[in-house]
Amino acid sequence: MDRIFKSIQGYLTPKAPVSSGLSFWRELILTSILFTMTILGTVVYFPSVYLAWTEGKTEVLWVDSCALGLVYFLLLVKRINFSIKATMVLTMNYCLGLSLLIFVGPEGGGLLWLFPFPVLAGVLFGLTPSLLGLLANMIAVFIASRVQFYMSLPWYMAPERLYVVGLNFLIANTIVCVPLTILMRGLQESVQRRHEYLTNLRVRKAHIYRSKRTLEKEIAARIEIERTLEENLREKEVLLHEIHHRVKNNLQIVSGMLNLQNMYSTESATSEILSKAQNRITAMAMIHDHLYKQDKFANVDMKTYLDSLLRHLVTSYFPSGNRIGFEADMDPVRLSMEKAIPCGLIVTELISNSLKHAFPSEAKGNIFVQLKVKDNKIHLTVRDDGVGMPGIQEWFGQVSSKKNDQDSSLGLMIIRSLCNQLKAELDLKNVGGTSVCLIFKT
Repeated sequence: MDRIFKSIQGYLTPKAPVSSGLSFWRELILTSILFTMTILGTVVYFPSVYLAWTEGKTEVLWVDSCALGLVYFLLLVKRINFSIKATMVLTMNYCLGLSLLIFVGPEGGGLLWLFPFPVLAGVLFGLTPSLLGLLANMIAVFIASRVQFYMSLPWYMAPERLYVVGLNFLIANTIVCVPLTILMRGLQESVQRRHEYLTNLRVRKAHIYRSKRTLEKEIAARIEIERTLEENLREKEVLLHEIHHRVKNNLQIVSGMLNLQNMYSTESATSEILSKAQNRITAMAMIHDHLYKQDKFANVDMKTYLDSLLRHLVTSYFPSGNRIGFEADMDPVRLSMEKAIPCGLIVTELISNSLKHAFPSEAKGNIFVQLKVKDNKIHLTVRDDGVGMPGIQEWFGQVSSKKNDQDSSLGLMIIRSLCNQLKAELDLKNVGGTSVCLIFKT
């Protein structure tokens, strides 16, 4: 049974896809009507023909036979256009009802066959054909009431009575036909809107698919570009590592050469000059060593760098007897290499000056290094509690002085030059020791 039902369903299903919308459903309704008329017409055909034959109504036999044959023909031949097939079904329905009404009378089934005519017209073609079908039924009733005066028929009904019967028939036909046609019209419009919606959805889906493909290509291209940039970045990082490593090694070589020269020097003044030069070179080399060891090359961690520099200076200058202590208080600050190198050189010069001049005659004391951030400005302070530095403003050029010979100190010249490079403000104090504070922007 399932196979039979599937075969029937496959045969009745229109060739047009369901995505075609209203056309699909109209063809499906028409095919279903033909199939139902074929089955029911075949069942009713034999008793109707037998009854008509026994009563001598041969016209009924011919009408039923032609109608059933036409229904079979329209059902089996599926290549006929929908409009032609629907028109033939409606014509057959109307002619069958009109013929039965004329030759058999109101009691012969003619009105029953005419009843679905406007309904089918509305379902298959729309509201206007449905109203025309009602008008055609009215004409059929009028023809049946008048034809009995011009032809010899086996039945008779008074025209007034036929008019009343026909009027009731038309009223009932209208009550059923108009709402059903409007309902079908609404359903057809809903189907049409759904079809348009699905069509738009398919278009948008196709557009989204194309956009997705384009976006995937752009993402793939961007990933490739990012991969290339990452490779270039890694190459540059390796190159910068190598550059800082080579610069550090070269500066260490220079520092080692100065150390060797210092070992062969016999004069204390020359040895002191070489040691200071060596410390200055080491301060710069430590910057490159620090950059070589870290992952970021844009700036320097000043806290780590100054801690390393202080340890080096303590090792280089630390006097015997542990008479001088070193203390540091530094915030985590990152500066560019252009500012980190001057800061390191300034700290080196200030600490060397404190060790040389602040604690004469084996005096004890402390040296403090402080790095703070206040109001988006860096405060770098080197302070000692030694004997102080008289005329410190003159030494640093803040007050005019005639002692140009003292101003010629190389260390102070370096500090002044580096302060100008940093565009730093100097806060100099000579109370309880010497305090030099550089204030500059980050």
